Amino acid sequence: MQKFYIHKDDQQQGPFTTDELKDLKITRDTMIWFEGADNWKKAIEVDDLQEIFKSIPPPLQTNPLVIPPPLVDNKPKEVTKPTIDEKPTRKKTTLIIVVVAVLLVGGLGTFIYTNQQAKQAEIQRQIEEQRKVLEEQNAKIQEQADIEAARLAEEQKQKRAANAAQRQAELESLKYEYDQAVTTLRAAKIRLNEIQQFQLLRTASEKQQQVQAQLESIRSWENEVDRLKKEIDKY
Repeated sequence: MQKFYIHKDDQQQGPFTTDELKDLKITRDTMIWFEGADNWKKAIEVDDLQEIFKSIPPPLQTNPLVIPPPLVDNKPKEVTKPTIDEKPTRKKTTLIIVVVAVLLVGGLGTFIYTNQQAKQAEIQRQIEEQRKVLEEQNAKIQEQADIEAARLAEEQKQKRAANAAQRQAELESLKYEYDQAVTTLRAAKIRLNEIQQFQLLRTASEKQQQVQAQLESIRSWENEVDRLKKEIDKY
């Protein structure tokens, strides 16, 4: 299918098909170039475009604008398209869009990275503050524990000292009771000897009764001495 180029608004446009040229509403004086043409022609002069202008009235005659023909490469089977504008607006627009997109993506990436770094720094700061608070709390707890341990140790020391003093007092009391019991036992034995030796003013039965009573007293004090001796040995 034949393709056509047009010159419109000081710019080269195309290629277009016949139907596309019809939709563009070209005029009879629109300059046209196509493969095989040696120069630009008015649209009305191109046989393939005659169908477009059958229902369009002709324009007023004016002096035609002479446009130099496009450069044509003489290599076989290659068509050189005329180039009036080396950098079409469409390419410029695409390039601008790409540059803007790259800048936006780069700026967004920089913002996200900076924001993440700030968040990580804030989290690290909070962790460090929490660590310091925990260390201070642990130090206070350890200090309280040391104070409590010292207090308990002092209480235990005082208790041991009090217990030792109490035991010593108890021991001294037992020793005193023991000495008293021994003295009383000795006195009881002496009294027994006296009862057994003297016969004055008593019958034999009375003497026997006194002896038995004194023996009971002696046995009682002997038991007391043994008990006190065992208590003292516990200390």
